[in-house]
Amino acid sequence: MPLLRALQTFADVVVRTIRVLIATVSRSVIGIRWLTRTALRIRVQGSGGVTGVARLYDLHAVVVAADLSLLAGLVWAVGAPGSTHLGLAFGAGVLAAVPAGLAVSAAPASGRALIGLLLVGRAVATLLAAQWLTSWVLLLVLVALILPQWAVHLVLLRRLLPPGAHVFGALWRAMQYALIAGLVAGVTGLVIGGFVAAWPLWVAVCCLSVGALLALRLPAPGGPAPGPAKPLPPVPPAKRLPQQEQRTIPEGFHVYRPSSLDPSGDEGRKK
Repeated sequence: MPLLRALQTFADVVVRTIRVLIATVSRSVIGIRWLTRTALRIRVQGSGGVTGVARLYDLHAVVVAADLSLLAGLVWAVGAPGSTHLGLAFGAGVLAAVPAGLAVSAAPASGRALIGLLLVGRAVATLLAAQWLTSWVLLLVLVALILPQWAVHLVLLRRLLPPGAHVFGALWRAMQYALIAGLVAGVTGLVIGGFVAAWPLWVAVCCLSVGALLALRLPAPGGPAPGPAKPLPPVPPAKRLPQQEQRTIPEGFHVYRPSSLDPSGDEGRKK
C-alpha cells in the first residue's frame, strides 16, 4: 500500500536523523572534553603554579573570547563597517598598543587599574552597540581597542612571572589558552548570529563583564604575586639520650617473673 510505504519511509528517515543527532552530540561531548583537558594542561604549564599568572591567563582567555565574539557579530550586524574601515581600526589599534604596553612596562602597578578601566569601558560600549546595531562608529572603536587590551595583558604577564621563568613560552601558552576559548565563542557566535543578530555582541558584553570582575582578583599593584606555598623543611628525627637507650623498663614499674622461670632458682635446686 502506498500509505504504508510512505509511513515506513518516514520512520526510516526519523530513525536515521536521530542516530545522526546522537552521534553528533557524542562526538561534540568528546571534543569538548579534549579541549577542556588541553586548555587546563596549557594553563598549568604556562602559569608554573603561580596564582597571579593563572588568574591573568583566565582574564586573557575571557577577553579574547569577547573579542572574537565581537568580530563574529560584525558579520551579522546590519550597519557593520566595511573592510577599509576595519583595516583603519586595526591600524589605529596597533598604534595605540605600543604606548599602552610601554606605559604598563614603565609602571606595572597601574596595570590592574588600566585593565579594569578598559574592560568596563568596552563592556558599556558593546552594550550600546548591541542595542543599536546600526552604530558602526562604536563597532570601529571596539575593534580598535582589541590589540591595546592584548598588549597590556601580555606586558603585565611578563611582570608577574617569577625570576628565571621562560618568558616566550609563557606568552605563547597564554595565547594558546586564550585562542581555545576564543574560537569556541567565535564559532558559536557565527552559528547563532545567523538567527539572532545581536547574540555575539551580548556574549561579548557578558565576557567583558566577567573579565572586569577577574581584574579585581589580580595581584595587588606593587605587591608580590601570590605563588604556591613553600614546602616546610624536613624535621630531623629525635635523638635518644644514652640513658633512654639503656632504660628498657619505665621508671616506677617492676616486671613480675615467676620463680619457675628464674634461672638462678633452678641452679640452686640442682646444687
